Amino acid sequence: MKILKLSDLIGQEITDLNYHYVAENEFGLQSFHSFIKLKSGAIIDIPKFDNDDYLLLNEENLAYFLNKFNTGEPVAEHIKKYLSGQKIKDFYFNYYENEIDLDRSAYIQLSNGNYLTENNYGPAGMIPLDLVILNEDDFSEQTKGIDVRSFIRRRM
Repeated sequence: MKILKLSDLIGQEITDLNYHYVAENEFGLQSFHSFIKLKSGAIIDIPKFDNDDYLLLNEENLAYFLNKFNTGEPVAEHIKKYLSGQKIKDFYFNYYENEIDLDRSAYIQLSNGNYLTENNYGPAGMIPLDLVILNEDDFSEQTKGIDVRSFIRRRM
């Protein structure tokens, strides 16, 4: 079975992005997940794990990602302009006590110098859930004091 690797996503161009927002899930939390379409036709989410084996390309997984993208809400045009046509340069993963932090999505470094991430879960009205686009200064400020590691550098 073929596997889509994170390393294969480096250099891929983003063409579109849709999202799903749920005001209250089965745990009483709001949730937000985005799905990114690449020029190659692949549809991905923002990863949480830094393992190079990103996605098993079986029928079930491909159908899931395609359905999530096709049924998602489109990102507003004023946001989309920061994403469309940009290439993935790197992924930055969050760690806590030397273990991957599963509560945080990775930061995707884009070819325009911006970083894309998302806030996925939180109590209604307490935490804004959405896409987060950061410039270099904002990324440095937001990750100050947090263990954030480059996928590319970690593999060297």
